[in-house]
Amino acid sequence: MNQQKIYFTLFLFLLCASCYNRIDQKADNTVLRAIKRNPDLSIVLSHYENQPHKMAAARFLIANMHSYHTFIGPQIDSLKRLKKESILKGRISDEIVAQWKSFDYKKLLKVEDLDVMTVDFLIENIDLAFDAWEKRPWSRHYSFLDFCEYILPYRIGDEPLESWRKVYYERYAPVLDSLYQGSDVAVAACVMADYLKNEGFTNHTDFILPHLGAFFLLENRVGYCRENCDIAIYVMRALGIPVAMDFYPVSPSYNSQHFWTALIDTTHLAIPFNYIETKINRQIGKDERKKGKVYRFFHGAQLEKLSGIYNSSNIPELFKDSLIGDVSSEYFPDSKISITMERQPKDNFGYLSIFTGQELTPIDITKVNKKEADFFYVEPDLIYFPSCMESGKITATGYPFILKEKQAVYFIPDTTDLTTIILKRKYPIRNNLTFFGSACGVKIEGANRIDFKDAKLLYEVTDTPRVNYNIIYPMLQEKFRYIRYSAPENKQIQLGEWYMLNEKNDVPIIPMKIMANHLLDETHEKNLSLMFDGDWSSFYMSAVNGEQLIFDLGKAQQLHSFIFIPRNDDNFIHLGDLYELFYHAGCKGWLSLGLQIAKDTELQYKNVPSGAILWLHNHTRGKEERCFYMKDEKQIFI
Repeated sequence: MNQQKIYFTLFLFLLCASCYNRIDQKADNTVLRAIKRNPDLSIVLSHYENQPHKMAAARFLIANMHSYHTFIGPQIDSLKRLKKESILKGRISDEIVAQWKSFDYKKLLKVEDLDVMTVDFLIENIDLAFDAWEKRPWSRHYSFLDFCEYILPYRIGDEPLESWRKVYYERYAPVLDSLYQGSDVAVAACVMADYLKNEGFTNHTDFILPHLGAFFLLENRVGYCRENCDIAIYVMRALGIPVAMDFYPVSPSYNSQHFWTALIDTTHLAIPFNYIETKINRQIGKDERKKGKVYRFFHGAQLEKLSGIYNSSNIPELFKDSLIGDVSSEYFPDSKISITMERQPKDNFGYLSIFTGQELTPIDITKVNKKEADFFYVEPDLIYFPSCMESGKITATGYPFILKEKQAVYFIPDTTDLTTIILKRKYPIRNNLTFFGSACGVKIEGANRIDFKDAKLLYEVTDTPRVNYNIIYPMLQEKFRYIRYSAPENKQIQLGEWYMLNEKNDVPIIPMKIMANHLLDETHEKNLSLMFDGDWSSFYMSAVNGEQLIFDLGKAQQLHSFIFIPRNDDNFIHLGDLYELFYHAGCKGWLSLGLQIAKDTELQYKNVPSGAILWLHNHTRGKEERCFYMKDEKQIFI
């Protein structure tokens, strides 16, 4: 196609698109550059010259095409195969995971959409998106821009470029039509989410990869929260149900990002859900994960939150990504906080930050005027740190505070009022720390016959353990060659460490052989060693409920005690580790209250300033740490 025809087509497209002024008009130049790079894109615009809505949709996709790409390489294919294997095996060996620890897929070949986009691909995507959308009665409640953002996109992120829409529609449209034919988009989404849950999903967080892709996920339901969001998005958008992916950049409570699917309701508010964990409900539950601020991945470029930040070299990447938008107003619509900083930032930008256990991470940005800063749509009842950028690093500009009823309640340490505190953890107990419960009901027996016909009960765990490190003593002081560890019939063995000490109570007994009441596969046979590796966070997990492990000690021995460490996160006090306690002193940052080597499952610290935010740091091991405060002699993590 010659240059003159390209410009003529562009003229037609601009004329038609002028009706849709809600789409950023700055995209015009971007579309022109895209067509110069890939002239075939002008064919798409010519194809829709008498269909203004589809013309505008094509314009939207082309205008933003420069932002998208795919990473390719045999390494990605290998890791996807391993993820697929994990569906059957349950986990990948630690050795294989370690081999890929340093792999960075962003160093692989990056293929830009503009270089490979075809006419047929784009037209098919647009036509199918319109077909699905126009069939649904709820579509009349949404704007054209809603359609462009939440139905039309041909991809989610950096996954392979695939013609997924028809395949997903043909698989799931009959399901939706058979389950629901009404006009409530939330009910339609709910029945599909329930159906997806029944199809199953294997949680597998090993390996850092780009988005896995529509066709891979269609047949392999595996990954972490991002992947089940991807699945939901492919299915819902193929069916004309508007959804997006929302996330928080850093958790106020834990050390990770979290992604979830957001159904865009007819009220234009988000209904957050994760089809594996939560039902779609128009009332956001009080037990939702703490978020602080919420951001959304958009397909189209968003306006700057503050003028000039996109081109500033000193602004954190979160706020410079034009495809990420702040949607906290849909979650915390009535929340605002005004604070006074102790000093005016040099660049006049102030941040609201979360302490991750290692550093302050900003989750919001604002302009600071004469030390005064306003932050909007912030989740209440969380601990925040006012901060600014200095020498390329986020630093505190005042005391941390908790947001209570739109007011900042500051944690100002009182060095004239010193207290003694007892510490048991360095990190909050996760809601999903349910594997402690797997220990309740465990029976430990001794015998001198391998068939255990002479078995005697040595100990029974009758309650859920309170800490990870437990010393238990047998009820009988007799000699036994065989020790049997039996899980209840309805539970798996989930065991971090297991040591058997003789009457001298010195060196743990190394069993001559370990057997089970069924044939162990190669992976589980190998993983038995994880119970004796000295790593409290690694664990053996049985493949079946009610498993029994039999430890052959080689000869009859009298046992003094057992050291019993159920599967855990190793964030309790770890015996022998070196700890340091800090309190936060505003602009002075974290000040030390001293070092201790743990001799027990608790640490005692004296002369701690009252009213302070505290941080317990383990110098020996681990990364998961969070700040806390003391109330009624207990650690309060938020």
